[in-house]
Amino acid sequence: MESTDSKPLDAEVKSIISMQELDPSPVDDLSPDTEAEQYFPSTEENKPRRTCGFTAPTLGLRPHRWDALLSGFQKYSTYPPTMFFVLHFANTALIPLVTRSVPASEPYLLLTRPVYQAPGLEHLVLTLPIITHIVSGIVLRNIRSSRRARLYGAETRAMRSRLTWWPRFSLQARSGYLLAPLIGLHALVNRVTPLMIEGGSSGVGLGYAAHGIARSPVFWNIFYLVFVTASVWHFIGGWATWMGWRVTTARKQHTSKGSLEGLLGYPENHDRVKRQRKMWWMVNGIAAAGAAFWLAGALGIVGRSGEGAGWEAQGWNELYSQVPIIGDWL
Repeated sequence: MESTDSKPLDAEVKSIISMQELDPSPVDDLSPDTEAEQYFPSTEENKPRRTCGFTAPTLGLRPHRWDALLSGFQKYSTYPPTMFFVLHFANTALIPLVTRSVPASEPYLLLTRPVYQAPGLEHLVLTLPIITHIVSGIVLRNIRSSRRARLYGAETRAMRSRLTWWPRFSLQARSGYLLAPLIGLHALVNRVTPLMIEGGSSGVGLGYAAHGIARSPVFWNIFYLVFVTASVWHFIGGWATWMGWRVTTARKQHTSKGSLEGLLGYPENHDRVKRQRKMWWMVNGIAAAGAAFWLAGALGIVGRSGEGAGWEAQGWNELYSQVPIIGDWL
């Protein structure tokens, strides 16, 4: 009896010892990246992936690498226009506010004009970076929307419309797409038309802008109000995003009613909300102050200077009347 009872006991002890001596099996803590299309791994690594309805060569880059590349284009293309933005803000807002006179402010505009209107330099500072910024943003948004539709299996038109990128604009994107045609109109009036009529824009300055506002005060006051506000908010919000302060791009995170986070109220969550609120007030306060200063100088000083006189005013009238499409309104 002793030998028969000892066998099950010895077997149990060996079983326990063997379970304790087992080496732990490795566990993969890395969850698949659905945005990078790693949820369903593909066996053909070198096969070109289809993006936006056409075959895009990988060039050694995975889809999430394309996101990083396009995001880099979108980010660094804002650096040259920011330099112009600062100079233009000083010439059309700060200096007129200090001098309180358009003729006294004109020489400062002429001093900085060769910096960004030199032959070839203007396109490197403004034209190409702005086009790169807009195109890279559209392509990046289109790629992500197509990936979202494939990820969630959108098959019908109604399902695709819910996942499409057009209705999902953040405040930053809305101000940018609103700003694009306004920049085009501003360039058409101040750069393209003088180049077509006179061969250059040497005669275009603060007096030219004041003359146009005096000719069509309702149109130009509304235009510059929207143009300046959208420009300042887009630039300030964009730079805040590059610095990690996602105020104009962050989406609201809704806490479920049954979650422990909402019931317990962790202190770190309250601190995060306070930091976000502080950043929101700081970024929007800077944007509001910048827009107010710019409008005070552009419309308060330049906009109230009135029409020009003599041959200079006749030349400006000719330029405004020859603006394509909207010349009759100006």
